[in-house]
Amino acid sequence: MSAVLPNAPGPLAVRVKEPSAGLFYWVVTQLSAEEHTADLRIEGSDHPYPTHEAALQAGAACLKALKTSPLSSLES
Repeated sequence: MSAVLPNAPGPLAVRVKEPSAGLFYWVVTQLSAEEHTADLRIEGSDHPYPTHEAALQAGAACLKALKTSPLSSLES
């Protein structure tokens, strides 16, 4: 995992996308405070998962690692 958290604090979310039938990818994003501003992509899967649940679990593990990384505590 090579993500660097942005300086501005904000809530993070895990989303699962299915661009092709049966291929699920997770993405961790920082939610935008502005309704008309895009969320910021922090990290994402580099390969598909066979189920929505498997992708969600992997994304949640990444989110947990990001929140407990030494970098995230320095930027808070």
